[in-house]
Amino acid sequence: MSTRIFVVEDELLHLEAIQITLEEGRLDLAGTCGDADKAFELIQKAKPDVVLVDIALPGINNGITLAERINRELSIPHIFTTSFTDDKVIEQAVATNPSGYLRKPVELVNLKAAIKIALQKKQLPEEVNFTAGNYNLVFVKVGDKLVRVDLQEVLMVKADGENCISLVTEKKEFISRTTLKEFCSELPPEFIQTHRSCFINLKQLDSFNEREQFAILKGKIAPVARSFRKDFLNALHKI
Repeated sequence: MSTRIFVVEDELLHLEAIQITLEEGRLDLAGTCGDADKAFELIQKAKPDVVLVDIALPGINNGITLAERINRELSIPHIFTTSFTDDKVIEQAVATNPSGYLRKPVELVNLKAAIKIALQKKQLPEEVNFTAGNYNLVFVKVGDKLVRVDLQEVLMVKADGENCISLVTEKKEFISRTTLKEFCSELPPEFIQTHRSCFINLKQLDSFNEREQFAILKGKIAPVARSFRKDFLNALHKI
């Protein structure tokens, strides 16, 4: 089954160029729209695999606000197609958690690579929904179900961007849209920070490589930064 792409683009010349590129790449066009205010409902009905979004769109909304809503409510990966190079605009775009950022005119090789990344992102492990009151369990969304995960089985929790974390177990990795600071403030005491972007479960620790400064947990490697090394070693003496 071919990948279905929805294109949000208000400039006819660029829209036609993207449509030709999609045809060359044997990708299906799920729909098009040139207005950010109208695009969301069309995307919701079309249910594409990936959305290509231009940043500069007419309407009350723009490509960035549209992408934020797509990411938040539909969980469909989006790729920006734009001529903007302004740093502030790029920062705003990156904050929507895009799967790619392509300069116009869009080249087929770059588009196919970005779409491949977007599809892999769509298939990432399930998102963590909430933590139970005793802080020993998290419930993970798997399809239409909430599946319980025991925090004691979690090897490490690491930052995966500014507002996203990964819970790593021996067999799976789960994604949560939250900050590392917020989530780890409620973790059991056996979780200790070893890096500004990583907490590990000491009960799952197998060994510590002092020369290379990393911890090994069930074959997974976690960094131990110099600024956290003293607290880490002190914690080891307590268990």
